[in-house]
Amino acid sequence: MQLKLFYPKGSGSIFETLRLRKPLIVVVNEDLMDNHQSELADELANRKHLYCASPQTLHQTISDMDLNSLLPYTPGDATPVANYINRFLGFPDD
Repeated sequence: MQLKLFYPKGSGSIFETLRLRKPLIVVVNEDLMDNHQSELADELANRKHLYCASPQTLHQTISDMDLNSLLPYTPGDATPVANYINRFLGFPDD
């Protein structure tokens, strides 16, 4: 298995990688004040879409991971939420 390293700039990069159906290990930046990245990564790891590690646990995560256990991520449909917000703001329905 060949790993590709890149340094994502946040949750958008996480979701883009999942949409491409690539295996992913998220190593969260524990120095952030509001660690929403950690909350997102933990939730997606619990749903078996990716692996989540800290710098201290990365080696063990790589050793233990089974890529066949990951489940494909299916993005939700944001259309109903967008339509609701548009109606609330007074925009006409499409």
